[in-house]
Amino acid sequence: MKKLLSVLCMVLALTACDNKKDTTDSKPIVKIGLIVPMTGEYAHFGDAMKKGIKLFEQDDATKASSYQYKFFIEDGAFNASRSAIMAKKLIEVDKVDVIITLSSDIGSVISPIAQESHVIHLSMATEPNVAKGEYNFTVSTPPNRNTGKMIEELKKQNLHRIAFVIQNTAMMQSVGEYIREAGRNGDIDIISDNAINSGERDFRILIYKLLEDKPDAMIVQLQPPELQIFVEQLRKADKNITITSVESFGYPEDKSLFEGTWFSGAVIPTKAYINKFKEVTGTDDTYYSELFYAAFEVIRAAYTSSDKTVVINNILNLKMQSFSIGDVSFDQNGMMQTDAYLYTIKNGQMEAIEE
Repeated sequence: MKKLLSVLCMVLALTACDNKKDTTDSKPIVKIGLIVPMTGEYAHFGDAMKKGIKLFEQDDATKASSYQYKFFIEDGAFNASRSAIMAKKLIEVDKVDVIITLSSDIGSVISPIAQESHVIHLSMATEPNVAKGEYNFTVSTPPNRNTGKMIEELKKQNLHRIAFVIQNTAMMQSVGEYIREAGRNGDIDIISDNAINSGERDFRILIYKLLEDKPDAMIVQLQPPELQIFVEQLRKADKNITITSVESFGYPEDKSLFEGTWFSGAVIPTKAYINKFKEVTGTDDTYYSELFYAAFEVIRAAYTSSDKTVVINNILNLKMQSFSIGDVSFDQNGMMQTDAYLYTIKNGQMEAIEE
């Protein structure tokens, strides 16, 4: 924490020397702060997001927008404490109008800060509480839809006896209760429900206990690096057991460990977005940058006034066609309403399963 505070003090000092006007001669500026991982296990998400900004800026240059958009990127390193410090820096020093974050883990920490500071916050989160308060919104498929899609496919494949492994983080637990509810409703039979803590590395005893019950399939609701470590150890014990998840298998940069698996996930990026992304980056693995891009589009559509009450009301009543994800709308709790889809890992990349 002392190191983080020192970093913030240095950033504050440097930034204070570089104050710039909030408007130009032609258009007022909307300042957008992004707290994303630029280092660590999730750095590829931050890199893809930066490419999404480039695409958005190219597109926005062709639009008759009433505002300009200036981006401030901070490396949250997928760390809650660091992200909170970066949020305060963005609010107090950069005077941002909007903050965008990745995941429920980070969004749940930034949400109360944004609410207290009256700064609009859009998070690629599935946890409903992230959208608590008038200034907070989620930009992802709701967890009930994601989970429902996975449960539907398990039933379709006659995979009823399920072993469940979940990590004790907000990002994972946001879908955990929906999975358990499916068990209570009789949609699946959860024969084993196991929680692990971040930082655990040896899962061999747990794995052998899980396999003793002979489950039809295993829901692995973990995040990197625990996800890869668990699956590697599981495959050494049983190469053939069916594993699935809600979104998790799409998180690692190297997805070869999950080749051929299927799982439920958030919205599918449009073909137009994939083609444009590939044109600029050389890859069609967008790493969920389409959700960041959609958030930028939401901001552009909602900013018809400098009055944040108007902007918030515009978001809640928004119905638009996003270039990156298609139909976009929000419920009155501030959660984006989009469908869930099934994905597979093919040749190391996420690919939507056509139904």
